[in-house]
Amino acid sequence: MVNRNLASGVLFAATIFLSAWLVFQVQPLIAKYVLPWFGGTPAVWTICLLFFQAGLFFGYAYAMLTTRHIPARWQAVLHVALLAAALGTLPITPDVDWKPTAGGDPTWRIIQLLIVSVGLPYFLLSATGPLLQAWHACVRPHVSPYPLYALSNLGSLLGLISYPFWFDPAFAADHQTRIWSWAFLVFAAGCGLCGWVVWQTSAAKHIAAGDRSHSPLATQPSWRRIALWFYLAMVPSVMLLATTNMVCTDVAVAPFLWVLPLSLYLLSFILCFHSPRWYVRGVWWIAWALVAAMAVRVLARGLGVVSSDPVVIQLLVFFALLFCCAMICHGELSRSKPDPAHLTTFYLTLAAGGAAGGVFVGLIAPRLLVINAEVSMAMVACTIAILIVLYADPAGRLRHGRPRWAWACLLLALTALTGTQVMQFQWTLADVQEVHRNFFGVLQVKLRPAALGENGLVCQLIHGRTLHGLQFVDADKHQWPTSYYGEQTAIGLLLRNSPPESPRRIGVVGLGVGTLAAYARPDDVVRFYEINPAVIDLAQRFFDYLPACPGKVEVVEGDARILLEQEPDQEFDVLVLDAFSSDSIPVHLLTQEAFAEYLRHLRPLGVLAVHISNVHLDLSPVVAGHSERFGLAMARLRSAADDATETLTADWVLLSRRSESLEIEAVQQAKLPPPDRKLYWSDQRNSVFQTLRTWR
Repeated sequence: MVNRNLASGVLFAATIFLSAWLVFQVQPLIAKYVLPWFGGTPAVWTICLLFFQAGLFFGYAYAMLTTRHIPARWQAVLHVALLAAALGTLPITPDVDWKPTAGGDPTWRIIQLLIVSVGLPYFLLSATGPLLQAWHACVRPHVSPYPLYALSNLGSLLGLISYPFWFDPAFAADHQTRIWSWAFLVFAAGCGLCGWVVWQTSAAKHIAAGDRSHSPLATQPSWRRIALWFYLAMVPSVMLLATTNMVCTDVAVAPFLWVLPLSLYLLSFILCFHSPRWYVRGVWWIAWALVAAMAVRVLARGLGVVSSDPVVIQLLVFFALLFCCAMICHGELSRSKPDPAHLTTFYLTLAAGGAAGGVFVGLIAPRLLVINAEVSMAMVACTIAILIVLYADPAGRLRHGRPRWAWACLLLALTALTGTQVMQFQWTLADVQEVHRNFFGVLQVKLRPAALGENGLVCQLIHGRTLHGLQFVDADKHQWPTSYYGEQTAIGLLLRNSPPESPRRIGVVGLGVGTLAAYARPDDVVRFYEINPAVIDLAQRFFDYLPACPGKVEVVEGDARILLEQEPDQEFDVLVLDAFSSDSIPVHLLTQEAFAEYLRHLRPLGVLAVHISNVHLDLSPVVAGHSERFGLAMARLRSAADDATETLTADWVLLSRRSESLEIEAVQQAKLPPPDRKLYWSDQRNSVFQTLRTWR
């Protein structure tokens, strides 16, 4: 009998651990898989995390309803039947038919894809922790289920951390989905065995979930208390998504930058619910004040076109802000846990609050807020949470608004924080002609004085904090190529010095403000590919490069990679790769498969021009790797900034099958040596982490 109990305990423990590992392994796995299909923007991860938070809520709700209203043996029958149905959806590899065929907001398409690909397996995995802990209580009523809860937390954390550091580098994307699917099959078998154990136990002892009673003296939580739980769960969820979105927008959309903040969020939950000694109010509230002050400073210094803080400082500050916020909110939730009779309501409320945070950042904020203010709003909300706890705590020194002088100081601090953020965003919107926010980010059209005062004004397009192009307002300078495309840049040298005998076909991936149209000759065709419809609209309404182009301009809306795969050979003389979402890069445009597609559309003497200017990432090894793989001649150039022409420091790499296409005297004179190393990216294997300029 002892051996049987021990075996059932090991079975339950292993199944719960594996389910937790699978829950948090699949999140970055499936998000990275579909990321290239939807433009490679930070919003893809935001929508995926929204889906997973909602799935967790519905999984908890299913577990609560079944354990309350269905006898344990029939819970097992129902769950095993659903697991069998979930096996029919494997493998979880998304169907390529889900790739979008047009531009626009893909939010609902991403959600539908996730429902079809991983919806049922993820739903059942989310329910496993609370459901199997309830089953374990039926089978082994005298053994505490809390070690299983700790084991579940360990599995969750290991599932997250192992993905970017082991699972992702070790296996190609298709292999990852298949391995995960086989692991889910093992989990389903283990869960089925747990159900069989419950069936046998219930049949012998007539145990039903509804028969287990709790203390009759347990007080029903008030709606005010439930609302506080919901708020304390929602605030760190908003902070998690907001900080991740900000970091990915300014650095890169990569699993490592998804997993790190999510791991901190999960770690705070584990620590706070493991032992009260991890959350000491005074310590964490002081830490919050210090980190919030640093975050205000970093946000203020980053409101211009380029943040003046190194990437490491930004990461440390924003992730410390997230961790402090999560520790405070989860610590207060742990302190306010109800009687065990109401724990299901408690955890369901927490899941609902987390899902609400995802809905706010993923769906509501992009449609209601014209600027990215979610981090600032979460800072204010966390500070308000501290004040609510102080006011409501019956044992606290500051309960019920007393003493008034202390509360006056606290409210003054809250007002100062809120006012500072409002003033910062008002400064951001100064001289802004129009702001547009959608799935792909925040766009601003802004007027400012030229670097040299006698040149008048310039109109610029800013995406996030990255300049995407500008144009002189003065008529005599209106058609000067500017920013990263001036005449002394690699692309300027190439287009100005190409043979004039025949008309050219020029392809451009990424529209910006259409600056490259300034290089067109009367018989040239310039074909732009742009995924963001708002960029097309603003480029046509506020900038004149497109309408004033002497050649023919074609603007095609949609993801360039997908469009080029669908189009016949375009026979471009020059194909320019210049697609960025703020300072982050769409990795799917820099893989071996993408470059093969670019070369298909180039004439034999054609040139592929790759713009690699980036504050945080050094992309030259990636381009050098493709140059070696495809046997291409390569010229790497960096041009200096020039205030007179409003051109910026620009890094370009020119590639061609024929070296004579790059034998332009000015290009050869400015040519830099190749990078010291090469990286070989493919759709299946790539890592932005390899290109990070760590100490910039």
